[in-house]
Amino acid sequence: MMKSTPLHSQEGFFLSQTKLSLFLLGVAIIAGACTARPSIYKPPLDDQGEAILYLQPLPQDAHRFSFRISAITAVGSNGTAHALSVALPEVRGADMVERQRRLASAVLPPGVYTGFLLSFGKATVQTEEGEVALFVPEEPVRVLHEFQLNRGQALALFLSFVPKKSVVDGFRFSPVFTVKTFKRQLINLIGYVSNTDANSITVFNKSTMQVTDVIATRRGPRGIALDEIGQRMYVALSGSDLIEIIDISQGTIFTRISLSIGDDPQELALSPDGEILVAVNAGSRALSVIDTRSKYELRRFGVGEEPTSVVMSPDGVRAYVMNSLSSSISVVEVLKDQPPFNISVDEMPLRGDLSRNGDRLFVITKDSPNLLVIDTSSFAVVEKIFVGLGARSIKVDTRTGLIYVGMNSGGIRIVDPRSTMFNDTILCDGGVEDMTIDSDENTLFAIVPERNSLLKINMIGKRVMSEIPLERGAYAVAVMRER
Repeated sequence: MMKSTPLHSQEGFFLSQTKLSLFLLGVAIIAGACTARPSIYKPPLDDQGEAILYLQPLPQDAHRFSFRISAITAVGSNGTAHALSVALPEVRGADMVERQRRLASAVLPPGVYTGFLLSFGKATVQTEEGEVALFVPEEPVRVLHEFQLNRGQALALFLSFVPKKSVVDGFRFSPVFTVKTFKRQLINLIGYVSNTDANSITVFNKSTMQVTDVIATRRGPRGIALDEIGQRMYVALSGSDLIEIIDISQGTIFTRISLSIGDDPQELALSPDGEILVAVNAGSRALSVIDTRSKYELRRFGVGEEPTSVVMSPDGVRAYVMNSLSSSISVVEVLKDQPPFNISVDEMPLRGDLSRNGDRLFVITKDSPNLLVIDTSSFAVVEKIFVGLGARSIKVDTRTGLIYVGMNSGGIRIVDPRSTMFNDTILCDGGVEDMTIDSDENTLFAIVPERNSLLKINMIGKRVMSEIPLERGAYAVAVMRER
């Protein structure tokens, strides 16, 4: 017969096991702290290239078609086939009319390619009698388009479906596609989105709301700053301790600014004359002040714990850094060698923006339902405006004075700074990571990472007009002629 163990012995056994587990957990934590953390960033392309295939908006007469793409391969000039990862296997014409979608992509060896092979699993067409199944081709459909893929390059290609020529004898699906690359567009129409997880910048036409190009970067692109006069864009690379500079007219990276190892730059701000660039470095808890002409760091200031964002005053002489963990805002005179002045607040500041003349700083926080209003002369919190918990992004319209606050819950609060709470809400299907305003069309652009989409919003009608697909980890948006 099995001998029973006394209850107090069982308790002692479990207690000793618990202590042992806690001890081992502590050892593991200490050991982990002494070893390098694995990189959370996707490797850069280096000696490879990346092809990204977009399906262009379908014409009106394609709404009756639906088909399944089972495989896509890129064909090299030597006949080798390279499989792409298909992001949109099910194509429903009714969902694709006037809407561009990301279709497939792959990291590929550099070289010349002759086009693509598309394999289909099924196809249907809607008729007066209902949905009718079509015979799909047994062999892959060849789409000819020669393109050159270079080392370190991301190349966007655009596939168009021609429905009128894609059904033979009324029952056989014989799809016809064409492929093209976009030519350079008017600079005033360009917009950009940084994609942290994908190591890329999405280039789009802000009028047509179509992706027109993709620029490969080093690891972890986050904050971006546009110099419209100099036709340059600065990109903070959080995983590479670099700032890349992109030539807007050519759509290419032409140089880089090196920061200190471990800086982990997050966000950027640029003086109105384009001569001073500041970078918030989360890893070193510092603000770098950079001369854009020499591309060297002029000075460096220590800021608070967990600096998350920065905003530059309209005259370009002062920067405000939000320090979330230390519940403070560092006020930095960027042209002077003097320590920052720290504004202490009760909340954990996340992001901020300034009024048109710079006399008010509006700050959203992680832990409060209120928008803080700070007088930039006295550095005092003079007002708190209720917007609700979960504020994620902020943008001040310098034309109207209205404040737009993106929420985790999927809405954009509209705030009149003269009120004690928000006045209206624009509904979005997902949290809003970043926003900017286009002066040309008086529209608001908003990143919704959960949808991998960029929304274009009519600011008068307060409605979503259109959206375009983005890469993984969309972080910041900027457009030419923004305000």
